[in-house]
Amino acid sequence: MKLIKENKAYASLLFSSIFSMLGTSLFNIVFLIFASRLPNPKIMISLAELCILLPIVFATYTGYLADKTKRKSSSMIYFSLIQGILFLFLIFFIEQRNVVAFFVIALVKISTDLMTSYKSGLRAPILQNNLSNENLQTAFGQIQGTSSIVEIIGQPLGVTILAISHQSFEIVLFINGILYFISGLILWLYQKKLTFKSTKSTQKYSFNIKTSLTEIKEIFTLNGDSNFIVLLFSLVMINFILAGIGPLISLAMLKFNPFPTNYGTAIMIFNVVLMLGMLTGSFMMNDRLKNWLLPDLLIFSFLMISLFSFLITNQAIISLLFLFLLAYISSKASPKVNSLVFENISTENLGKVTGGITTLFTFSVPFGGAIFVFLANFISVPFTFYTIAIISILIFILLVLGKIKKK
Repeated sequence: MKLIKENKAYASLLFSSIFSMLGTSLFNIVFLIFASRLPNPKIMISLAELCILLPIVFATYTGYLADKTKRKSSSMIYFSLIQGILFLFLIFFIEQRNVVAFFVIALVKISTDLMTSYKSGLRAPILQNNLSNENLQTAFGQIQGTSSIVEIIGQPLGVTILAISHQSFEIVLFINGILYFISGLILWLYQKKLTFKSTKSTQKYSFNIKTSLTEIKEIFTLNGDSNFIVLLFSLVMINFILAGIGPLISLAMLKFNPFPTNYGTAIMIFNVVLMLGMLTGSFMMNDRLKNWLLPDLLIFSFLMISLFSFLITNQAIISLLFLFLLAYISSKASPKVNSLVFENISTENLGKVTGGITTLFTFSVPFGGAIFVFLANFISVPFTFYTIAIISILIFILLVLGKIKKK
């Protein structure tokens, strides 16, 4: 709270993000509910989940564009307004309940998520300029924790608004648009505080994956966490697997709903447990996991994934415990990585490198989502979860053996 009170730039970016994230959270659950009510719901839910995952692939390029943008605060305001307008535009389509409407909505969803990624790259140099190194990890823990709170509030709120409004998707979209307008308004009110170091580098901007990879490798070498190849493999695989779990939970609740509730509420329960785990881990930054290295966090994440996947289709309520623990452990990784990047990367490359990390470690996300969704649709959901459990426990064993051998 002290950091929020004393640092107006950080506070304005945080509160702007809250309204933006609330809009995203509201729409994600409503998009899935909308897809579940179309013909061939399993296919449509799978496509909706893939649309949610797809923008991650382009994070490096949106970060590169953010680095090239000179008027960062103005651009954040401008794109917040565009996002609000696009969601209001969807009001004319969402009640049609057909495949054409679905693809229009999906296109807007992908576009607005790309804008959010771009705005994140614009925000990075401002945060770097207005936060001291000792406040970085605390700040990112607060941002991550706040994001979890918003997710916890947003999804039940979306389901509740639909129930109160007699399933009126238009009202949800209208509220969603207003939230993005408020996000832009906060940035506009504090625009003078959103300063960053403007560099006059003679180096020509270029989008070079190899260069970005070298810079990212140096970051993790500085931390001394592990062999970079092993770390890269672990992060790619964990994101590949996690990409399948989200859509599979959505599909599993069509047939294996353990709660006396409807489909949307069942998904919401799993997401709320996930977000509670993230929230608890984000605000308890001084626990025993604080000093764990990134590879150690990943090893135990694979174990939690395996246990969750074994239990979800037959002991779903017990599986929630391991989902919570997975989120708690994972919440320690992101602030650790972000503080490393902000301490060691120059302003002119900040968006590109942060985006590069996102893309590099999550480029497998759409492939994981697509492969596991394919298996679930054409074989079965339980078979796919058991496949994930076996893959995860094998990677867990390999990483533990590698750690023992290294010692």
